[in-house]
Amino acid sequence: MKNEEASFKTISNLLTIARKHFTEYGYFDVALEKIAEEGNVTRGAVYHHFKNKQGLFTAVLECVQKDVSVQIEKAAMKSNDPWQQLILGCVGFVKAANERENKRILLVDAPAVLGWTAWRQIDQENSMNVLQEHISDLKAWGYINDNVDIELMAYSISGALNELALNYAQTKAINENKIISTITQLVSGFKKI
Repeated sequence: MKNEEASFKTISNLLTIARKHFTEYGYFDVALEKIAEEGNVTRGAVYHHFKNKQGLFTAVLECVQKDVSVQIEKAAMKSNDPWQQLILGCVGFVKAANERENKRILLVDAPAVLGWTAWRQIDQENSMNVLQEHISDLKAWGYINDNVDIELMAYSISGALNELALNYAQTKAINENKIISTITQLVSGFKKI
């Protein structure tokens, strides 16, 4: 039990340090030696827990994805209306993806480091899963046109949100009103009138 607790503390500490380094320097300019040094562990300990630098990055990305999912749900819960929750959750994704500690890891480095397939799998298990569940609920509650395939709708919205988040990350500060208006127009075609 004591070894498990120590291992958990070490892993948690390394993830925090690595996230800071990946955010600041980007994957390709991060040295495992610096993370190990800052975490007061050997490089071998980093390899023991994460196999390699990519394994550590993947673990950090999963933490980022979980944090983003929590922020999506928090944003969505600002309304009691299920359709408005969809819009607010989408806005929450764009904002969370663009936070300093998330942007480079989630939007820039992850697809390049892990490859499209692995990156999509991690996205599917987190924010995409939240989106698809909510869309499924909306369809069950009668908000969505009968001929809409909920899986295709989720992929369409997710792809659009990823592009929106990525482009906003490269251009300017987020104007929430413009984002809300854009997302409202984007999803309105799926809504039953």
